[in-house]
Amino acid sequence: MKKANLARHRSRLPLAALLLGLFPLVSHAADRSGKEVVDTVCIACHGPGKDGAPKIGDIDAWKPRLQNGVAPLVNSAIGGHKGMPARGGMASLSDAEIRAAVNCMVGQTAGAAVKQH
Repeated sequence: MKKANLARHRSRLPLAALLLGLFPLVSHAADRSGKEVVDTVCIACHGPGKDGAPKIGDIDAWKPRLQNGVAPLVNSAIGGHKGMPARGGMASLSDAEIRAAVNCMVGQTAGAAVKQH
């Protein structure tokens, strides 16, 4: 009986190893929200407008950057642009998190512009 149990458990080892190998992919699926990323990473520069970063809520600073849509902003945030390091200096941010953060900042800026009028 012991040999049968051992053989059955050994046959499960490759499956267990495969499932354990998937954990990095699964854990990456739990991306932070755009607001979380903005509040913990982006705000350091986009809050005070550090080194020319457009301030969140300053529609005049964002307007020229948005002329070609949000996609170029996302690409710049992922790859870096002028004084901004790639991924805001946080290499662990996923593309989805960067996209969500850019959309969040643009949304907050648009909301601030509407409130001003």
